[in-house]
Amino acid sequence: MNLQLPLSVVIATLGGPVLEGTLARLNSGERKPTEILVCVPEKEAAGLTNFGHSNVRVIATPCRGQVAQRAYGLGLAGQSFVMQMDDDIIIEPGAVEALLEALNDLGSGNVVAPFFRHQSNGQYITQNRTGLRGLLFDCYQTIVCGAPWGKRRMGKLTATGIGYWIDRNAIGDDPFETEWVPGGCAVCHRQDLVTDSYFPFPGKAFSEDLIHSIYWRRKGVRLWAIPTVDCSTQVEPMPFDWRLMRADLQAHLHVVRLINGSMWRLYVWFMFFLVLQAGREGMKMLKSSKEQLAQ
Repeated sequence: MNLQLPLSVVIATLGGPVLEGTLARLNSGERKPTEILVCVPEKEAAGLTNFGHSNVRVIATPCRGQVAQRAYGLGLAGQSFVMQMDDDIIIEPGAVEALLEALNDLGSGNVVAPFFRHQSNGQYITQNRTGLRGLLFDCYQTIVCGAPWGKRRMGKLTATGIGYWIDRNAIGDDPFETEWVPGGCAVCHRQDLVTDSYFPFPGKAFSEDLIHSIYWRRKGVRLWAIPTVDCSTQVEPMPFDWRLMRADLQAHLHVVRLINGSMWRLYVWFMFFLVLQAGREGMKMLKSSKEQLAQ
């Protein structure tokens, strides 16, 4: 049996400590990817090795930025299947094989992605809300964000430039076609790669997975979530920082322009978003103050 999977894995990173665990888990099975391309800006790449794995190659990129580094690495991928991964994704080798099997069954012109769980508690990151809270949430998403009601918004990219992922518990085990896939883990045939550095802004690449999916769909590529395959990641809430908020809005505006969406609705959503973020920040500060007074 061939112990190498015909797979190139491309990871854009700055080389933080979390990367070693990601590589170790990816290579822990009997069948391993043929190559793992760790794409690091030239300055950071100088101190990196192959982390003790013969199939890992550190690529010193002449560019900086998640999308630009990844695009550089994708252009060097040599296998018939290519997986893009973030450096903090944990995926079991058996799950990688399952993704490749699903993609092979679908054929070329398709992209597959797993479902995402929290590393901390194992729960799916996206879950539909129920009861009164769920009703209020549905009203907000439909009235303010322009999303379809309830389960019908799963997998949709709306005219507001917002992507909605899928509640794993609300669907069966068959591949679920979607309008976008998360950039943290996705697999395609090499001929279906998007190797453009498509993110036009400096700094954190907000909404890059939505932009990437738009480019894929423009090529006629179909996007699928595979319910029987999971991976896990850490989800950190975005801090209340005006520079980050502005960058997030800038990326959303770009998405809306690409899909000829609704600018006015985007601005309405963003105003609500700022109010909600400010409210959460205020609650955190109040909680912290109470804890300090109690000490």
